[in-house]
Amino acid sequence: MLLRAVDVFDIYVEPFIHSGFRLPNQPYSYYYRSLFSLHNETLSVWIHLLGTFILIGQVFHQIFHFPSGEDSMILSAYVFYNYFGACLMLLCSAQAHLLHSRTLADHIRSFYLDYFGINFYGFTSGIILYKFSFQQHFHIEDRSTDETRYYMILALFTLYSLSMACFCKIFYHRPYPLSHKCLQCSGVLLVYLYQIWPILKMLFLTYVFPDERQELNEHGEKALFWHLLQIVSFVLSGFIFVGRIPERFYPGGFDLFGQSHHTFHFTIFLMVYCQSNAVYEDILSSSSKMIEHNLIKDLLFTLLVLILQLLSICSWFRISRPAIERRYQATFDD
Repeated sequence: MLLRAVDVFDIYVEPFIHSGFRLPNQPYSYYYRSLFSLHNETLSVWIHLLGTFILIGQVFHQIFHFPSGEDSMILSAYVFYNYFGACLMLLCSAQAHLLHSRTLADHIRSFYLDYFGINFYGFTSGIILYKFSFQQHFHIEDRSTDETRYYMILALFTLYSLSMACFCKIFYHRPYPLSHKCLQCSGVLLVYLYQIWPILKMLFLTYVFPDERQELNEHGEKALFWHLLQIVSFVLSGFIFVGRIPERFYPGGFDLFGQSHHTFHFTIFLMVYCQSNAVYEDILSSSSKMIEHNLIKDLLFTLLVLILQLLSICSWFRISRPAIERRYQATFDD
């Protein structure tokens, strides 16, 4: 049995989606079983679950075919590190769409974990891009100082992005004004632009002023191609997320298949897939002497950011749950 939008709390409802909602307040087993039934979240969940399986297969393929060398074990660890952040983001997204409509508390918890996954991947991908994509294209005089500064700024940006997403969840309620989208997207855009701007510069020099670019080997050329695809995928995902096309023009007609959030999930997977391939090609294109790495330092920074982000969503959950539950309790009483 599926419900219509008017039968559930509006916090569970996306704009222009009129039907296909699961029953609320059911046992968790009901929602896990709904993986194998058709509702308006089925494709959103499965796109990222299947994407996770594809990435897991790809990371093992790349590690097993990694060229042997002095630093091959450490470089393979960085490849795995990059995929770990990517898979965690996709799984956090999948669980959010699977469980968010059970109760208000589950909705808040699930999407705060989703926001955590996005911003944790924002940090891990930023480290990987700095290590292997920046260093081979740009000469950094004091790498240790610049690296630490870069990590700290990136961590602050991800914490800002995470807090802004949680703030929007508690402060705004449907129908959302334009300021909700601007604030919600501002953090993610800030994190992405901070970590991708050197790649944008390199792409600009390559395709607009090809005479001024540095010579690249075969792997370097492939890396730039994959970077271009991941940037295009990110831009498309943003337009799709904000535009709500095609359901905007035919409300209720794309509830189960073809709604913009399904396409958004697919473009996010494409971005992750292309970024992973780009970084892998960057690693292969660089000699070991060009790459400075300190795996212990990177893991400690990552652990610190992981703890801070989890503490952040726990704090926001304690703040927002009573407020949101009171809001909908008042609506229910009315």
